[in-house]
Amino acid sequence: MASNLFDHLDEISTGGEQSRPLWAARAPYEPQSDHDLMLVPRVKDWREEPEAIAALERIEREPWIERVDRDDRQVRATLSSTWIEGTGVALTAGEAEERPHADIATGRRFALNFWDANSTKALHIGHLRNLALGNALGSALAEAGGKVERRSIICDVGRSMGEAMAGVVASGKHTSASLENGQKSDHFVGTCYAEYVKSGPVLTGRDDNPATSLTRELDVHHDSADELLQRVLDGDQEAIELWSKTRAWVISGQRKTLARLGISFDRVFFESDFLPEVAELSNLGLEHGMLQRRPDGAVIYLTDREELEEMPLLRADGLPTQHMRALAYWMAAPGLEGTTSIQVCGLEWVAHVTCRRQLMDLMMERGAGADINHPAHDVFHGMVSKQAESVSSSKRNALLIDELAEWIEGAMEDEERAGVRRRHPAADAIVPQVALGYFLMHTNTKPLDFEPEKLLREEQSLGWDLARARAHNGAGNGNGAPPEPAQDPDYRFAVVQSEMYRRHLQQAVERLDVSPLAKYVAHLSRWYLEADREPHVQEAIQAALAQGARGLGLETAR
Repeated sequence: MASNLFDHLDEISTGGEQSRPLWAARAPYEPQSDHDLMLVPRVKDWREEPEAIAALERIEREPWIERVDRDDRQVRATLSSTWIEGTGVALTAGEAEERPHADIATGRRFALNFWDANSTKALHIGHLRNLALGNALGSALAEAGGKVERRSIICDVGRSMGEAMAGVVASGKHTSASLENGQKSDHFVGTCYAEYVKSGPVLTGRDDNPATSLTRELDVHHDSADELLQRVLDGDQEAIELWSKTRAWVISGQRKTLARLGISFDRVFFESDFLPEVAELSNLGLEHGMLQRRPDGAVIYLTDREELEEMPLLRADGLPTQHMRALAYWMAAPGLEGTTSIQVCGLEWVAHVTCRRQLMDLMMERGAGADINHPAHDVFHGMVSKQAESVSSSKRNALLIDELAEWIEGAMEDEERAGVRRRHPAADAIVPQVALGYFLMHTNTKPLDFEPEKLLREEQSLGWDLARARAHNGAGNGNGAPPEPAQDPDYRFAVVQSEMYRRHLQQAVERLDVSPLAKYVAHLSRWYLEADREPHVQEAIQAALAQGARGLGLETAR
């Protein structure tokens, strides 16, 4: 039979003119004493369909099927004990190759863009959702056999960069070779940035409600931030040294945060790398009438779309906006040929992505490259809020990822949680599991109202439930001698559930959505934690959880 139970059931139940499976196998939500699988017809009135009946009879004749029971409501299948035992041994003894599901995406190349932070601040919980989704998707694609290049494009030339530089100068530490008192460098720059924004010329509404980084960069203010950034673009050596130092401080600090989460990148670009392309695209667009120059000198794209009628690309002083910098990157990014390019970004960028794609198509028609279709896919996620207020680095409510990690570490000092850490097979993975796992089960496009306490709520947080399950090793049910594994409904359930992993991994590759896989791991974890399990059940579930954790990027292979 095929290497996977559910794949094989699809093969042998395929028939008819449409050549598609006529039956679907469903694993029960919990162990059943009288069956292992439910067989669900994919055609109406299957009893009247000869092809459906023939497919069911083929299933029934398979040697790994013990029996098929039919009644008026359901069709149920019981697997042979020989199949249960053999599959269970392979699962727990590691007889399969290191990556047994690598055939799913073998030969495919993926360029996965996430992180994409500004080099002006420390990473906060708004970034954490992006990191969790990107990291999980990259892990799933790699587990499925894809060659994944994790990429990031870092903003280092926008208005916010000038604000960070001006804030560092205002602090008086811009001439320092290093920071004192052990202060993390990205925290320091982020504080300088927020202080400058708070006291700068671009406040809207209340004093504690500055405009977003996107709207702040559209107007020329002729303040310290604008002056410093312009000096960088003009090649002023002193300004370039300040710019380089500020950027290096932030990136160095952010990389330490990423390392704590177990996240790394293969290739990182800076938006400043693509300034020559900005000039070329601007000239091309103006020459062919795709772009317009306003009386003040700003360059815009009129989209004819209600959601973003006017897309600013260059400020009056020539500084490219985030819209233009993203356009230049995706038009010129190297190494994307032959890849499936994917970008993970917030829902607030939907209008930008739509209009950018539209402008890219126009520019390709006029000679700015051919057949550029990057990113091929956008994975959007809702914003993270705290106490119902959106999180922003220039607001005081920005809970930093470093602070959250420290909070989790402190919470682990509780006696019961400390026991989880001691028993966990990869104790160093607990903080990333708890921090990242929380974001994976929620519908991507829905906003999240976040508080740290939610990370450690049982049966509400995937990361914490997974950590507890990986540390769980009960002493059996205490009802005498344990049954033979193949006679134990819990063991049969665990083995069948382990076969479901491949299906969810396939879905992650096909749909670029890891939430079904996350829900599967959460369900398995929570069921396992409901009671003490026999040793043979523990072995099977732990093996299944280990592969699920790897597929979600929550635990590295050991």
